[in-house]
Amino acid sequence: MEIIVADYAGFCFGVKRAIQLAEENAAHNPLVCLGQLIHNQQEMERLETLGVKTRDQADLSKSGDNTILIRSHGVGPAVYSTLEKEGWRILDATCPYVHNAQKLARQAGADGYQVVILGDANHVEVQGLLAWAGNNAIVIKSWHDLESLVLSDKVAVLAQTTEKEEKFAELIRYLEAKVVDLKVFQTICKATRDRQKATAALAAVVEVMLVIGGRHSSNTQKLLDVSMAVNKNSYLIEEAGELDQQWFKNKNKVGITAGASTPEWIIKEVIMKLEENMEKNEVTGAAEVAAEHKEAGAVEIVQDEAKSSEEQQEEQQEEQQEEQQEEQQEGQQEGQQQGIDEYAGQLDVRNLQTGDMLNGKVVSVTAEGVMVDIGGKSEAILPAAEVSYRYVDPREIISVGQEILVEVIKEDDEGNIILSHKKALFDQSYEKLADALENGSVVTAPVVEVVKGGLLVDVGIRGFVPASQVSRAYVEDLSQFLNQVLRMKVLEIDRENNRAVLSQRAVLEEEQKQKKADVYAEIAEGDIRKGTVSRLAKFGAFVDIGGIDGLLHVSEMSWGRVEDPSEVVKVGDEIEVIVQKIDPAKEKISLSLKGLLKSPWDTGIEKYKPNMVIKGKVTRIAPFGAFIELEQGIEGLAHISQISEKRISKVEEVLSAGQKVEAKILEIDPAKKRISLSLKDIASDQERAEFTTYLRGQAADKAVTIGDMFRLQKENKDK
Repeated sequence: MEIIVADYAGFCFGVKRAIQLAEENAAHNPLVCLGQLIHNQQEMERLETLGVKTRDQADLSKSGDNTILIRSHGVGPAVYSTLEKEGWRILDATCPYVHNAQKLARQAGADGYQVVILGDANHVEVQGLLAWAGNNAIVIKSWHDLESLVLSDKVAVLAQTTEKEEKFAELIRYLEAKVVDLKVFQTICKATRDRQKATAALAAVVEVMLVIGGRHSSNTQKLLDVSMAVNKNSYLIEEAGELDQQWFKNKNKVGITAGASTPEWIIKEVIMKLEENMEKNEVTGAAEVAAEHKEAGAVEIVQDEAKSSEEQQEEQQEEQQEEQQEEQQEGQQEGQQQGIDEYAGQLDVRNLQTGDMLNGKVVSVTAEGVMVDIGGKSEAILPAAEVSYRYVDPREIISVGQEILVEVIKEDDEGNIILSHKKALFDQSYEKLADALENGSVVTAPVVEVVKGGLLVDVGIRGFVPASQVSRAYVEDLSQFLNQVLRMKVLEIDRENNRAVLSQRAVLEEEQKQKKADVYAEIAEGDIRKGTVSRLAKFGAFVDIGGIDGLLHVSEMSWGRVEDPSEVVKVGDEIEVIVQKIDPAKEKISLSLKGLLKSPWDTGIEKYKPNMVIKGKVTRIAPFGAFIELEQGIEGLAHISQISEKRISKVEEVLSAGQKVEAKILEIDPAKKRISLSLKDIASDQERAEFTTYLRGQAADKAVTIGDMFRLQKENKDK
């Protein structure tokens, strides 16, 4: 019996990292794991012997132990906060794929998207994702769960990292038809996808398939589902002791795969047990064969004795049979030739050659391939690998009864005609792309994979969209485009390598250019427009007013002084602005927010009068004086000569920006929107008041001469 182990069987990177962290830290100090580290009882028992304790998530209180390990499934933000408050030293072994999914869920929720999570609501990983996604998030088992729900116009969808890709693809197709603004995040772990694909491939070529892993492990259960879909003789076991010899009776080839929580030592034990049983079966089988030969020998002796009495009769019968066979062969040859001619009339099989193009009708579809009726009651084979240039389950893109174009590849040893759909489409796709390149027309295609440096799109051949050509702006996370249909222009075609380079940015920039032209054609100075703040700069904010950005300068945001644009507006704010100036040549539009507001000079200046003392704040310093804000939108100027009774060379010797001061209004000019202020008059008035009070006190005691008065004044000034 042959034993084959599938690729990617056993521990994934995230689980390996978590176990390594646990082993390294338990060797020095007691370690607590928040929940079962992995869904494998045997491995948990091994870790317990190393000093790794398990604490239920409901109990986060710190009691004696210092270090706590967060397993690869991850936890929600509230758990981190509680652990920190309790004083735990945290070892975070959250799987990088899970951590990325948490980040995407949190951002989508913060951006106002309703987050839909495909997965098991009772699984700790999904519970953590739900906690990061916010109150509006929901968990579903399949797209059917959404049929009775009312969804938001903005939906972000992601999946448990161990979810099946087919279920996720079905969910996306459903949401695309229902949701206006859909964001798709590819969060299924690559290791999970690879393990499932390898399992399906191996299950298809073996007689018995063993899936090793914990019965409570989500990814192991999904491996069993994948294997069962291909091979009904698939069995889930946790350890070698669960093997049943009846599974392998009269079987020659056994496949083995294992979940991400299955350690290598358990896989080896299963293989050793199988090999041990194989040796026993070989000994038993040899004994049975010897007994059969012994009995057969006795029969042969009896038959030899009987043969002599019947020999002549048999020879006569053989001669008659030979004559009859010769006559029948002649007739059969004539009939066979006639049948071949009739078949050739229905389908010119004799002329079918590699490279011939045919239109066929799909008879059946499985994960392994497609049976295609190519006429003349003949069915040919279209292998799964020849359906598309990329790996895909034929059932996702081909259905029974569909007519497809195919190309003849070869005839196999058993006389079956082998076809290719992807090769047949290549010529058509190439011609279409070449025409689009020449004419500058737009092609559409779905994004099938996110790769380093860009996106792969299905345009009949492998289409590549560089990251710089995906959008007009820099895109940090390209995974949001997975499964979206892009509108693109062809930049380059490489027929020899069956690839094309495309750009969505080129289409978006053309559309933006047209939008600009449309806006400039109908916009006018003085127009009041609704817009959305698209980005902020130190000098102002850019506002989208219908496909084109205008500049709202910081000086036009308020009648008062604005230090930072974020004090007034934020990205995404919808505001109303007035168009101040248009410069089509430079493609610049100046906007104003304060132009829609009444000036404080028109509404509040009446309350200010000459000789009035006011309190204000120094807003800025100039060589000739200081500007002081009386209220938002109204400023006055204290000339350098009015700041101090002493002669000063710089305003900064006395005042600084932000300083609160008292000043006296000298003059108001509403027409010119000017107010003259004095700080030194405040000091003079105070001195005068103090001196008057002093004199009144002295008068009660004795007479004061004019000389006394001048002397006191001089003393006060010297002070």
